[in-house]
Amino acid sequence: MIDSPATRHPPITTSDQTRVSHHEVVTTVCGICDAGCGVDVHLENGQIERITPLPDHPQGSVCPRGTHAKEIVYSPDRLLYPLKRCGPQGTQDFERITWDEAYDAIVAGLARVAHQYGPEAICMYTGRGAFEQSLCDIFAPAGTRESSASSLLFPFGSPNTTGVGALCYVSYGMIAPQATFGAFAVDMFDDIDNADLIVVWGANPATDSPPRKLKRIKNAQARGARVIVIDHRRTETARATGAQWIGVRPGADGALALSMIHVLIDEELIDRDFVERW
Repeated sequence: MIDSPATRHPPITTSDQTRVSHHEVVTTVCGICDAGCGVDVHLENGQIERITPLPDHPQGSVCPRGTHAKEIVYSPDRLLYPLKRCGPQGTQDFERITWDEAYDAIVAGLARVAHQYGPEAICMYTGRGAFEQSLCDIFAPAGTRESSASSLLFPFGSPNTTGVGALCYVSYGMIAPQATFGAFAVDMFDDIDNADLIVVWGANPATDSPPRKLKRIKNAQARGARVIVIDHRRTETARATGAQWIGVRPGADGALALSMIHVLIDEELIDRDFVERW
């Protein structure tokens, strides 16, 4: 842990707040990820005390990560300013520098390596503590918005980008949909709002981060949609929606899916024209 002025945190201040004695409520958007959830941040003496959902916001919810956001804000390991090592490599001797000095040092380092070894000798490691999207760069053309590597590293001449992406997100959110549908999960949208039957299989929208879908499922229910939850436990989503719960033994999901496919084919329940066109 680096003990320096860069890790000490001043009180949060804002002009958009409602004052009640020493208690303040700031209406804002949660920044823990890119979902854009509307929240009220409750401050005590300028410090975050708790975060609650904004009732009238279309995405007014707080997930477990958002609830504990203040642990990130006030972490003793959080850096607020650029720091430059001033001691031997491996030590924790750092000095604070300005952003301009940091940018100059980065540019000089990139230019030096590119001149001596070529741009391919440079690798960018990205991550922001929430959703890691650096693997999107593998598939994204130069100049796209996915992350800094697309618009900075690739035009510079290096194909080397890596990061700390969670294995679950990399598989289901990037590689699988890209290989199957030609797009990332962030660019595909389910039709919960118009569905008559919603099957939640192996997922738990009630505890999702970001928590985008539970409210939409409940709204669809109010419209008359039926909800079925398939999981080895009766999840928070099953309880919150009162859905029909189909409990499966852990690891038996594949057998259930194949059985369903068999029944659909055997009993001629498929729209073959649609399947062939799709």
